Amino acid sequence: MPSVVVCDQGHGGFSCREAAILLAKSGSLGSCQRKGCGARRRYLLTQEYPGKGSAKFELERVVRLYTDEEAAGEGYDPMLFLLRRQVADECRIWLFYWTLNRHGAWHVGQFPPLLSLDEFRRLNDALLSEWR
Repeated sequence: MPSVVVCDQGHGGFSCREAAILLAKSGSLGSCQRKGCGARRRYLLTQEYPGKGSAKFELERVVRLYTDEEAAGEGYDPMLFLLRRQVADECRIWLFYWTLNRHGAWHVGQFPPLLSLDEFRRLNDALLSEWR
């Protein structure tokens, strides 16, 4: 799934992980820092569906399981993404994570079935509490 963080004027330069963490913490990606711009930043994703083409989404909300310190200690940063489809007014929930690779850099991945039921409940409870 190709992902990019851009402002409404098309300026990039912001990492997806930093954007996800910022969205989880503040609920907003803020505005473009490019001189003279100030446009709203967005986290955009394209999902390919075999035999059906692609769909474009915007990351609307993020819930993290761990704090920054816990994620660094675990080498693993699981999250729930709430995606809003751009063409149709529908939402999708996506289990997502970053993990430290063998070089110590954060690497992105789609969630394998490694989440315990307790961890899923914690993520779910956090997501539901934000919606209330």
